Amino acid sequence: MTDHETTSAFQFLSSDKWGKRTLWDQLSHNHWRVITFLFWILTAGFLLYTHRHGIYWLSLSDTDDNLRLAEVRDWLHGQDWFDLTQHRLNPPKGANIHWSRLVDMPIAALIAVSQPFLGAMGAIRFGTAIAPLLPLGLLIFGNALTCRRLISPQSFLVASGLLLCAGITLGMFLPLRIDHHGWQLAFLSLIIAGNADANKKRGALTVAIASTLSLVIGLEMLPYIALAAGMQTLFWVKNIHHAQALKYYGLTLASTSLIGWLVFASYANRAPVCDALSPVWLTVTIGGGVAVALISTIRAEWPLRFIAAIIAAILVGGLFAYNWPQCLGRPEAISPELYKLWMSHVGEAKPVYSRDIKVIILILSLPLVGLLSLFPALWHNRFSPKIGGWLNLTLLFLSALAMTAWQTRTAPAAQLLSVPACCWLIMSLLAKMDGQKSWIKMLGYSLALFSILAIASSLLPLRIAEWSHQDHKKFFFKNLLSKKSTAPAKPPQNQKTANDNKASSHPERRCPTIPALKPIEAIPPATVLTFVDFAPRLISMTHHRAIAGPYHRNADAILDVHHAFRGTSEQAENIIRRHGISLVLICPGMPESSIYLNEAKNGFYAQLAKGQVPSWLESMPLPKESPFRLWRVKAATETASRQHN
Repeated sequence: MTDHETTSAFQFLSSDKWGKRTLWDQLSHNHWRVITFLFWILTAGFLLYTHRHGIYWLSLSDTDDNLRLAEVRDWLHGQDWFDLTQHRLNPPKGANIHWSRLVDMPIAALIAVSQPFLGAMGAIRFGTAIAPLLPLGLLIFGNALTCRRLISPQSFLVASGLLLCAGITLGMFLPLRIDHHGWQLAFLSLIIAGNADANKKRGALTVAIASTLSLVIGLEMLPYIALAAGMQTLFWVKNIHHAQALKYYGLTLASTSLIGWLVFASYANRAPVCDALSPVWLTVTIGGGVAVALISTIRAEWPLRFIAAIIAAILVGGLFAYNWPQCLGRPEAISPELYKLWMSHVGEAKPVYSRDIKVIILILSLPLVGLLSLFPALWHNRFSPKIGGWLNLTLLFLSALAMTAWQTRTAPAAQLLSVPACCWLIMSLLAKMDGQKSWIKMLGYSLALFSILAIASSLLPLRIAEWSHQDHKKFFFKNLLSKKSTAPAKPPQNQKTANDNKASSHPERRCPTIPALKPIEAIPPATVLTFVDFAPRLISMTHHRAIAGPYHRNADAILDVHHAFRGTSEQAENIIRRHGISLVLICPGMPESSIYLNEAKNGFYAQLAKGQVPSWLESMPLPKESPFRLWRVKAATETASRQHN
């Protein structure tokens, strides 16, 4: 298929039977930004409508979203810009959080601007609902731009539509998903678009700035940023006329990363830590940026340029290894005990093949279609000036797909990076259908197009999986775009729904809800022993303090919680008194509770679940319908007095 055929693929939508260029072609070339903007507005409106109940009940379903809200509130209430310590976790020391304020800024701005009109709670609802949709707009734009550059100007709308098939990716941008993953995926889309830019200088600047912004947020995209940097260098190796672009890239990366660190690095991240942008990684960004800027001045044949690039990479890597050998392993640097007790149970840290079959299908359907489309797309563009952008996309996509076998958390990037290849395949089919006179061929192309969309969206594979398990009552795809919230919407009191029975059979689902937490909020502020995964919700929705959330820098606090719930009553009491804990709060049935029950059958939590309460705890009254169980920790003198009597 020629480039002309690809370009004409959408003409049948707006042309007469002779295939003349008409309105759609003009819109695709001159007004695609407006159309993309409208697509974003419609998508955002749809997501806001489908999640309206969760927004009203502030159903932040992820631990990081809850902690992000707590961090933003603390900042708005006067906490230092550079102090990201969460002082209501592990008091009085506080929890060391490795984030930056960059993601906090739009959330805080939305809350601050809307509070005079909506009130405190209304402003929080508004801010947490709208904030994730901002990077969604950036993602849609970056993805559309990439496909316009790699495929054809008309492909941007198909590319945008395919994002709706990327359910795992889209899940990072739903209302209330205020943590940083959406922003990082949006910047990744700009990195891909930058490396696909025919204007290499502009593309180099785009890649450098997007890389820095992503690193300021966190290191999750570091492998892709490193590969994109390698591609910028290889562009110069292949074509010496790209020397100026490489120089722009190197100097921009070095300068912006330094500025980003100075402006956004917390007090904790000024130390040589391995899990955030710190002096450790500035060695790479500044050293690497200056190195590629220097080698870009070499005027020699490509073999010497390639050798110079290899030497520069070895020098930067060697400097990193020599100065920071502690960072050559996992950035989290967690102990074997912490991994065994905690990290090994974190779903996103598990490989994709260990997940449920339906989750595997949701994750891999679109990337597998992208994988099958990728190599024909590469072959088609083998002599095209676009081949550099395609090779960059291939390198990053295959890396993301391979890394899902290590950790599921790379799945959103794998889905995002598969979209351009899928888009190329669909545009190819549309081009073949344009002007097709044979109804048999038209039927074949239509069936092929339908099959691609059915597989890419996970619809067909999920239905097959359901049939194979003889489960025809559930249609799993309905949850693809509307991620189930931890806190379900509360129906009107005079209306009974089918969900009532489900909630009564699974009371733990009500634990994160605002109505369930109201009686807990009514208790005077206290330090609470509760589950690691529940602590962020507790501190974001109440005035209480907790010991640990799922944040790896706070290993000792996480281990204390696990040791308390897994250990004997005596061990738990020692930990509780050491932390000054005055309340013990559990929600039977939550996923973390099953870990304690299964792995410590005679532990402190298992005893509480069986009703075997030690003498140093006193049950506290809660409403009859409460899913919680709550105890007050008696003073040591009170316990000793009773034992003496």
